[in-house]
Amino acid sequence: MKSSIDHDNPKYRHVLCVYPYRVGIRKDLLYPPIGLEMIAATLKHFAREVEVIDLRLDKERTVDFIRDDTDLVCFSVNWDKEPDFVRSEISSVPEGLLTIVGGRHATIDPEGLLAECPNIDMLVRGDGEEITQEIASDVPLDKIDGLSFRRDGKVVHNPSRKMGQVLDDIYPDRRLRRHKYPAIVHGFHTGITVDTVASSRGCPFNCKFCAFNRNPWGSKRGWSARSAESVVREIEGIDADFIGFVDDNFGQNMDRVGEFCDLVIKRGIKKRFVAQTRVEIAKRPDVIRKMERAGFSMLLIGIESAHDKTLRSLQKGFTTARLREYFKTLSKTSILLQGFFILGCIGESAEEMLDVGPFAEELGVDIVTLRTLKNEPNTGLEELVEQNPGYYLASDGTIYSEECGRERLRDIRHSIYRRFYRTGKSLKILWKLMKNRIATPGLLARLPFFLVTNAIATRRRHRARKREAALASE
Repeated sequence: MKSSIDHDNPKYRHVLCVYPYRVGIRKDLLYPPIGLEMIAATLKHFAREVEVIDLRLDKERTVDFIRDDTDLVCFSVNWDKEPDFVRSEISSVPEGLLTIVGGRHATIDPEGLLAECPNIDMLVRGDGEEITQEIASDVPLDKIDGLSFRRDGKVVHNPSRKMGQVLDDIYPDRRLRRHKYPAIVHGFHTGITVDTVASSRGCPFNCKFCAFNRNPWGSKRGWSARSAESVVREIEGIDADFIGFVDDNFGQNMDRVGEFCDLVIKRGIKKRFVAQTRVEIAKRPDVIRKMERAGFSMLLIGIESAHDKTLRSLQKGFTTARLREYFKTLSKTSILLQGFFILGCIGESAEEMLDVGPFAEELGVDIVTLRTLKNEPNTGLEELVEQNPGYYLASDGTIYSEECGRERLRDIRHSIYRRFYRTGKSLKILWKLMKNRIATPGLLARLPFFLVTNAIATRRRHRARKREAALASE
């Protein structure tokens, strides 16, 4: 991205970019806030100094980082978690200091955030890099699509922005980070450092439960990708051992994946990669072999169900028969295969949900991850619940039925895990972890401590659930 910055007289002196959360979306991993970091990379062209603060790791408050020369404070509000804390951080910015908010949740509920935080001057809806550049370049605010702003005491919402091609030259400047991001599992330090890369955005498929193949305001988002050369150039500047691609569908263009692998191998880059992709990558065993050589250690694959009727209702685009064919190829790879399944799908009985374990075993999945069906904005699942008597939405968007409520789904989940992760399965996973250099000597040395502490934590959770059940029955 080009800009005409005057380095002797930049528009901003000090820009503060804040990730306003105390806990992560996942308790076992803290991923860098790369969306916010890309905004920081954009603003670097217009500022003397840009500072990135992650309140999950920086235990001070936003006001502690505001200086006399601070001109602009940006917040990334991606999730609806910790709403009181997030709003208190935004509201703590002194009056008169330019405050801009963006992120997925801000895009979904701009009216609510602007009403609750009257000090917000501008709110970016959707991808923020180009919008931020236009703001900093003094483009008239009413000409910037995707921007909401205050004018004469009123909020103005400009038209939504059409999503263009993902740009090659915008990615995080990791020199702005104040911390490294270690992989910590249930308080256990694995000794592995992690980072993330966004190499593409969007997805051409239409899975019924997925909100990420649409813009946050509901429009279908087409797939757009950076060049393989651009992605490798970014990775060459990453120190972390383990890199996760945050793409919705990394394997959409397998020719591009092959080109990426060729560059990684040619330049001698020694990293471990994990990516989310669809099962159709099995059509390209030649590229899968390149992925093995390039350092791909794990593939995350959405399977969702063991039954065709459910796959049709979820609009997955494949059948169980097709899955079996694809996994004949995939099961031969040394890459760990993590299969994601959904419990509580509309129309599935408890007995049908229990088929997940045997089906995953038949396919050759190494790791099974079970999620509960959850309604996200613009997916249409809310209407589907209304059309099916006996199903209801919980306050957090999770979908339950009269047959399978929260406790019943929890029991089903535990039953599937208990049957799937037998001793033989665990040994196969350990073998693949070692083959992919994930189970390092340092990690294996820490393993006994992790197993003991995890067993203690599991027993404590089990006892707590028994006490809750006993109190509920009184």
